Amino acid sequence: MADNPTIADINWEELFQETNTENLFQDRDYDGIQPESSDDDSEHSDNLIPELSDSDSEDDEPIHPAIQIARTASLRERHDPRDPHELSRKVEYILRIMDTIGINLPIFLDALSWGDEACTQNAKVRYECAALMNSQELAKILRQWLRPERSPGSKRKRPRGAAPTMKAFALECIKNLVDKELRELAPYLASPAGEDVEPETLLSTGFAGMQKDVEARAPLCLRLLKKMAHRKGQEDNTNKGPEKVILTIISMLSYARSHHSCRLQKLLAIYLKFRGISAKGFDTLHAMALTMSHKWTANVVSRISKHCMDKVRAAMDNHAWVLSDDNVTLPFKVFSQRLDNKSEFGNSTAATVYIKPDAKPLSEQTNRDLKKCHAEGLKNPLTELDIINLSLESYPRIMTHTEYRVLRFLLDAPAFDLKTYKGSNSSALQAPPPVDQLPSGPDHITLQYLLGTVNIPEASYEDHECLIDEWFGQLGWNNTGEKMKLAMQKVVAWVGDQLTVDRLRGLFKFRADDENSFERLDFMVLVFGWLHLQMAFANSLHKQYLGTERGRGLRSAFNILERKGLTKVMVAGPFHHDLEEALYHVAEAHLREDWLLVGDVENLAELRKRSPEELARLASEIVRHHASSEALDDMDMAANTGAPMDEQKRQVIMWNRDVLQYIVLDQAIRTGDVGLMEDFLPTLFLRFVGGGNGNYSNEVLELLQGLHREWPEEVSDFVRHHCWVMNFSGKPMDWCAVDKAQEHNIKDIKVTYRSEGPNIKWKYLKKLHPAIHVIRAVTRHIETEFGTLTRGMKHTIPKKEKDLGRLHTSYCKAGYHKQCMTGRTIRKKDKAEDYILNGIEKLQTGTVLAKWIHVRRFERSKSERWGLGEESSESGSVVSG
Repeated sequence: MADNPTIADINWEELFQETNTENLFQDRDYDGIQPESSDDDSEHSDNLIPELSDSDSEDDEPIHPAIQIARTASLRERHDPRDPHELSRKVEYILRIMDTIGINLPIFLDALSWGDEACTQNAKVRYECAALMNSQELAKILRQWLRPERSPGSKRKRPRGAAPTMKAFALECIKNLVDKELRELAPYLASPAGEDVEPETLLSTGFAGMQKDVEARAPLCLRLLKKMAHRKGQEDNTNKGPEKVILTIISMLSYARSHHSCRLQKLLAIYLKFRGISAKGFDTLHAMALTMSHKWTANVVSRISKHCMDKVRAAMDNHAWVLSDDNVTLPFKVFSQRLDNKSEFGNSTAATVYIKPDAKPLSEQTNRDLKKCHAEGLKNPLTELDIINLSLESYPRIMTHTEYRVLRFLLDAPAFDLKTYKGSNSSALQAPPPVDQLPSGPDHITLQYLLGTVNIPEASYEDHECLIDEWFGQLGWNNTGEKMKLAMQKVVAWVGDQLTVDRLRGLFKFRADDENSFERLDFMVLVFGWLHLQMAFANSLHKQYLGTERGRGLRSAFNILERKGLTKVMVAGPFHHDLEEALYHVAEAHLREDWLLVGDVENLAELRKRSPEELARLASEIVRHHASSEALDDMDMAANTGAPMDEQKRQVIMWNRDVLQYIVLDQAIRTGDVGLMEDFLPTLFLRFVGGGNGNYSNEVLELLQGLHREWPEEVSDFVRHHCWVMNFSGKPMDWCAVDKAQEHNIKDIKVTYRSEGPNIKWKYLKKLHPAIHVIRAVTRHIETEFGTLTRGMKHTIPKKEKDLGRLHTSYCKAGYHKQCMTGRTIRKKDKAEDYILNGIEKLQTGTVLAKWIHVRRFERSKSERWGLGEESSESGSVVSG
């Protein structure tokens, strides 16, 4: 054939012989793949062409490797690379043939691409169509149609090509695909109304789960938004990923399509409501499809509250539990004052139920045993000898932990640098075994549920009677049957501050002759909170060692450290926190000087040369000779033989002894060592007696009486292990006193989740507060998901070394830690009393316990009249702690 053939030169019969065409293509499927041979030729179908459906299903047919690709590559290889015009001539030739036979390129491509039924049935057309669809050139063709190339050297505007049509087509395809994906994704973003307020449902909504759902059901949406969320060059930025933004956008789009797809919106609505977003702010965020409406959010509080109260009632039926309450002061402001609409400063009470899933339920006999032991204990009070014996028995264990605390002050000093100390892993430097430490971990986490705060103060006995009825009413014990079950089958452990417990104990006494166990409160076990006891202990140290500015007591230390607001004891505000920090710092400064003195070194770094065993021995020596009652006795005995008394040194020893007791007790509470806490009770009793704190000396005495006289062993064990400290994280060093946990809840009520506005009344607060623990969990969950949890959770504690250095320098210059053989005196106003010694002396007089015993002498009725027409007797007990 000539280089430029004409139409006349074509042998049409030879080119389009039907037999040749059938031989070539009839055994090929749509993609040009030869089907597998069949063993039964008679069953072989002559029609190998698949039926094309008009449905709009987006399911893609599987792509198989096609022989057309190899054929296309083979045809390309036949082109002469030395002739740049060869391909264009052939294309022109084909186009001219198309002109001759009456079709053009649009008609040809339409016919090739399933244009009509005949074309679809034609084997040759099918084959070439498959060659185009499976070709590597197709993508290049489409790109060139979208953005045609300019002619070489041309400066004219780029040809428009098929860009408008292709963009419209691409938009239609994407729109259909995205619509399909969002429809498939919608059920996974839905939040059923009946389950949406359950904590498990709320906390199960997270970006990790959403990511998996979106990847599986809306991959195109995900890829599109990822591309839009990244600027060129940002793809490798690992510090600023757009995943959360993308998932939030998808959630907003799904919510805009259907209000049922609101899982994330409900979670964000609850979170933002209690992070201070106003009603108008909610309206804006709801219009953006980011949250639920303000009305929904306001209404959901009631649903969460009801769910929480139902849940706590069910939990109390199956687990041991403890109840605590404390007073709350809340301001209420109005915009316009009227006789019936005034601002007020409300006095109220908040309560919390603590569920102990790991606690062994009390036996069925405990309620009756408690009543029996109560009656016997009233006739068998503790004696002075009992308290002294308990003190002597616990003293060695307290001393062991005191020695370790002194050693810890050295090990934690930056100058010692424990990390590089060669004996840092020695057993001699390890903490002594706990006396009775509570287990920690996820299985031992305490659950807490707030009750509805009520406008009843804790001032009088009448107030506490109302509070008992209120709390029991909220818990469902408001009819005679429930009260009988409570009084005859349960034991209620009630924890509070000194005033609360004292008032309840007064009711226990004043109601001794009432008609039944419920009215007499026979089922109650009253326990003071250890936080308030710590506060009383710290205030006792403050009173004992404050002194004057000219002395070396706490007032002088406060001035050296420039600590403000610590010279006068206060109940409200951060006083206790600031005082506790100051006690730790003053104690550490004193003990650093003792380390230098006992170790005979100029600085703490020189002690790194000593072995771990020698350091442990030096710590014991410091406690024995510089921080113990024995050291004080040695000085007193020497003075009795005529030796001059060094009052300055004696006061330093007494300070070290007393402040170390506070620190060791504080560490026992933090680590959950309830055995060591109990060991401190006799010493605390002596301190409070000697320091004139009659309220807490009575509370400690009542607790000792309960543990050793008036409670069955099962109740005593329950009080020790479940009524003193709680752990809400499972971490071993994260224990806190029950009343401290109650203070944290009050902080949430007053500050963190405080509701403000002219319409906030007591009724709303009573409804809101049972939901706080769910709100708290949602808040923590959201901030964890978005990576904002740590902001505001903790404040950076300033380094203390500058403060300690200044104090230590002052004590070193004063020389009070070195005993003066010629004696030294202290001005009367700076001389501290020995509260422990005073307590022992008062105890020995017999008047302290005699007065306490006299107050406790009263008879208790055993009748059980319930207003049911006859006197009922006690039945078997099924007790829940």
